[in-house]
Amino acid sequence: MKTKWLHKTSKKKCILFFNGWSCDEKPLQNLTSKEYDVLSCYDFRDILLPKEVNRLFENYDEIYLIAWSLGVYVSNLLLKTRKSLFADAIAINGTINPIDNLKGIPPAVFQATIDGLNLKSLEKFWMRMCGGKSAFTHFKSNVPTREFDDQLLELKELQKLIQNHFVDWNIYNKALIGKQDLIFTADNQKLSWKESIDIVEREYPHYCFDKWNSWDDIIEDLSCEKSEY
Repeated sequence: MKTKWLHKTSKKKCILFFNGWSCDEKPLQNLTSKEYDVLSCYDFRDILLPKEVNRLFENYDEIYLIAWSLGVYVSNLLLKTRKSLFADAIAINGTINPIDNLKGIPPAVFQATIDGLNLKSLEKFWMRMCGGKSAFTHFKSNVPTREFDDQLLELKELQKLIQNHFVDWNIYNKALIGKQDLIFTADNQKLSWKESIDIVEREYPHYCFDKWNSWDDIIEDLSCEKSEY
C-alpha cells in the first residue's frame, strides 16, 4: 500500500482517504482543503498498513475516514480496532461485501473484468465509473498515472484478499450511495448496509468527486446530512 499527502499544512484535523482500485491522487486534484490535512492510501497490491497512518492518531485532534469503492472494504478490514477513534467514518459507493451477487459486484463480473483487462477496457471501465462519456471528460483530464501492470496486479490481489478474508463488522457510520452507480449498483449497496448506518442517496455515478470543490465540502455535506431512512 502506498500513501500520498494530498494536503499537509499542519492542521489540527486530518482526513484519511482510502482510494479506489486503479487510482492515485490525480482524479482528486480538483479538491482543495482549508481545515484538513489529507492523507490518501492507494495501490492495494499489499495491505500492510503504513506507519504514516498509525502516526495520525498521535498527531491530530480529529481524524475523519473517507473511503471510496474497493477502498471501503480495505479500510474496514484494516481499521477495525480504530473505529472509535474516528470523528466520522464515511463510505462512498462501496460495500464491505465487494464481491457478492447481492451486496457488491457479482463474482462473474469481477472475474470478467480481470480476464478482459487491457488499456482499452480500463478506459471503458473508467467511463462507466464516471457514468458515461460526458461525465468522463473531467476524469479523462486527470487520469491516474500508474502503470497498467500494477493496476492489473492490484485487482487480482484484491480479489484474493476479498475471497479469503470475510468480514462481519462495520467501522462506518454513514454511506453515500450513488443512484447512477454502474459499478456497485445502488440496490446492492443498500442491501449491504441495510439499516446499520445512516444512508444518503444522491443522483451520482460511481466516481463523484467532481461534485464537490473541497474536502471540507465533503465533510460538511455528508457529516451534516440526515439519513433518508
